[in-house]
Parts: sequence; C-alpha cells; structure tokens
Amino acid sequence: MPVWVYMLCVLVACACLLLFFLERRARSRFRGLPTFPLLPFIGNLHMMLEDGRHLFQILDRVAEISENSKLPFVVWIGPCSILVVQDPDDVKTITNAFIEKPYFYGFGKIWLGDGLVTAPGHVWKHNIKKLAGTFTGSVVDGYLGIFNAQTHKLVENLKTEVGKEPFDVMHKYLAYTTLETICQTALGVSRISESIVTTEYYEAFNRCLELIMSRALNVLLHPDAIYRLTGAYREMVKCVAVMHHVSDTVMKKRQLERKNTKTREKEENDNRDSKTGTKFKAFLDILLELSEVDPSLTEKQIKSEVDTIIVGGQETVASTMFYTLLMLGCKPRIQEKLYAEMKSIFGDSRRDVSKEDLGRMEYCEAVINETLRLYPPVPGVLRYADRDLPLKSFTIPKGTVCGINSWGAGRSVRVWGSDAKLYRPERWLEDQPPGVPAAFLAFSYGRRACIGKKYAMAFLKTMLAHCVRELQFESEADNLQLKVDVALRPVSGHLIQVRLRQNT
Repeated sequence: MPVWVYMLCVLVACACLLLFFLERRARSRFRGLPTFPLLPFIGNLHMMLEDGRHLFQILDRVAEISENSKLPFVVWIGPCSILVVQDPDDVKTITNAFIEKPYFYGFGKIWLGDGLVTAPGHVWKHNIKKLAGTFTGSVVDGYLGIFNAQTHKLVENLKTEVGKEPFDVMHKYLAYTTLETICQTALGVSRISESIVTTEYYEAFNRCLELIMSRALNVLLHPDAIYRLTGAYREMVKCVAVMHHVSDTVMKKRQLERKNTKTREKEENDNRDSKTGTKFKAFLDILLELSEVDPSLTEKQIKSEVDTIIVGGQETVASTMFYTLLMLGCKPRIQEKLYAEMKSIFGDSRRDVSKEDLGRMEYCEAVINETLRLYPPVPGVLRYADRDLPLKSFTIPKGTVCGINSWGAGRSVRVWGSDAKLYRPERWLEDQPPGVPAAFLAFSYGRRACIGKKYAMAFLKTMLAHCVRELQFESEADNLQLKVDVALRPVSGHLIQVRLRQNT
C-alpha cells in the first residue's frame, strides 16, 4: 500500500481523535442538563434534518422536559450547543444580557440586510435609538384609516364565502390583507397605487420564508460558499429581486417628492384623516426625515429597516388573526362574549373603529393576548452568548447559542397555573395578572424585543371589531397539528366557515 495512504489514514485518525476530545470537553460544560440521546460526532444533528412538522415536535418535547426538570435543555449540533430556556427568570437574564444573534440570522440578510432583526449587535444598538419611537401611539393612531379601509375589504371578501365549504382563510385572505396593510403603512403606497401586493409579490414573499427555513434545517447548506452554488440560492435571489424592486421604486419616488416643498405640504394635507384630523405618516417617511438630520442612516439601511418591518408586521398580525379566528370558531361562548363587547361599544352601527374605541376593547385585548400566549407567531428566538453568564441553575459558557422557547414559556403550568393549556381569555381580566411578563413572549422580550406591539394590537383589534360585528365563524381547531416554518403554522385543521351575523 502506498505511503500516502498510510499518511492519510493517520491524519484522518488524528482528526477524529481531536474532534472526540473537543466534543467531550464541550459537553462536559453542560453536564447535568437534560438532552436528547447523542450520536458520536454529530450529536443531535440527525434530528434537525427533518421537516417543519418534526421540528415543532422537537420544540414541544423540549418544552415538556424543561417544564418537568425545571432546567434548561441542551441540543447538540455536532460539538456546538444550543441551550434552550423557557423559565421566566432565565429568559429575562438572557434577553437583557445578550444582544448578539447567531449566524443563522444571516440567512435572511440577502433580503433584510442589517435591519433590526438580522443586524449584529453594534449596528442594532446604533439604530434602535432612532427607531424605538417610530411606532408610538400617535404614529399608530395615524394608521387607523388604513386599518379600517383594509378591514372593510376583508369583511366583504369573507362575505363571499358565506354558505360555502370550509376554506383556508390564512392564504386566501388574511395574508393579503395584512401584507398590503403593512406595505401601505411602511411605504406610504396608499398615495401611490391602489394595491402594491400583487400575486407575484405575495408568492415571492412566502417563498423567501420557505427557502430560509429549508436552509436552516439543512446544515450542509449553512456555509455561504456551498449555498451560492445551489438552485435554492438562485431562486432566493429572484424572489428577493421582486420585493426589492417594489421597495426601491417607492423609496426613490418618495425621495424625489420630498425634495419639492410644495409637494410635501400637499402631502401633509392629503395624509390627514378627514374624521380625526390625525396625520398619516408612513414608516418610510419617518426614516427619511431622520436621515436628513443623521447622515449615518444611509439609503441602504433605510431600505433594510423597511423590508424588515414589512416581514415582521405581516407575519405577526396575520398569524395572530388566523389563530384567533380558529379559536373563536370552535369556542362559541367566547365568540359571543366578544360580540357582546363590540355591541356595547358600537351598537348596531358599522362605523369605523376610532382611537377611543380601541381603549374600550378590554375583552378583545384579552382574546388577542390569550391567542398570542398559546400560539406565538414565532415560537422561538436565538441569542449568542458573548460571555459567561450565570443563571439560577447553570452558568452559560461563552460561545453558546441560547434558544428562547416562546411556545414552552406560554404553556408552562408552573407559570400560568393548572389550566395553562386552556384557551381562557378571562385570565387577562382578573385582579391578579396572569403569569409574568417574561413568560409572555409573542413580541420577544428584553433589549431586542419587537418595537411593533402597538401597531399589531391596534390592527388586530380593528379587524376583530369589524369581523365579529358582521360575521360568525365556525371551525374544528381543538386539535391543531402544527409545524415550524419560520413562523408557527398549522399542518391541518385550519379551515373555517363563515355565516352572516343576525343582529340581536
């Protein structure tokens, strides 16, 4: 046998031996924490090569084990660890200490650049100071005209389904409604075109999410050098180009218009709601104003933030509205109680929802919160430990990827009580508030929490007010089969039926 063969065998053996000792050293730091059975060298990697349905089952199993053991759970991708936590104290500690995100978030940078979700810590710290106030109450109040107009369209579309077979409300109507609304409020396109969300745009949007998830589940495609050789990458580039064409076109048009003082003054009048006098100001306009006094907010960064807001705003609102309708459809008592609240506010009128109305919708807000608790739109987020950090039961070593299990935190019996898995909106109206803030993770928690909560709540309340006043929903959603596809999505049991409501 040639000498080079012996040398190669020795090198391979040495490499395996080195990996073995590195693996043992890494795993010794997590001794005592629950984990899945490990395979040599690859750890639990084989479990990550399945589809989104299997990934959800893993997430649910991890939540159950953590709940029973009262300890964090560790998943091994080769010698690399992912520490999964759901205890509120651990969540609070981690999300306030770490702002860096692991490299997985870089899979979306071709689309979102260095927006708030994907940006490294130093970029995020610089930009959040400017953007934290972009979704204040006064700004969101200015969007109510768009919320009402889009919801009127949604209700009219839903009326066409009355008396028909059960249908998929998410992909047929809700996704378009929420995507068009966030595009209008982010880009200001209500002044530019009647509808920016074409079928091509929506399909590209959805396909990008699918491609990001499929790459995340295939560790062989994680290296950029390999991924760029694949057909999936070429498809991703095409889909991103469709969406960037829209945001680029609108952004250039807005910049040109802002140079004309007369145009700007005319817009300020055109964008004032005739009923409330509230001025509508798109997220893009707010960023362009900020860039005029802060040159560090570049055109590239503005586009990244706009694209990020569109993704975050669409997915959160659409998913929450979807699960809320499913829950109302299979729980008539709750649906009728919600209708009673709407009738006490609006009577028999079909008028638009006002800012004052939103403040009176206490049970509606409880319904939304209960949906978000049990069905968080994004069932988990990740942080990167850039230093050692002590928890109650364990010290996180530097270099660990930390997973925040939003799904498990929202269903913890230790936190929410013995009826934690029961859909009971009344818990939010009791004298003693339920759970703790760090166990309600629909909008994440800590320093990198979502800035769009006020936007989402106002839009969701507006949609529910219009829908419940005019329609009744029926579903069979008590035993949903779920999957993780970036967002939390159903595998089956997601069809609803619609009936016209008879005023009583």
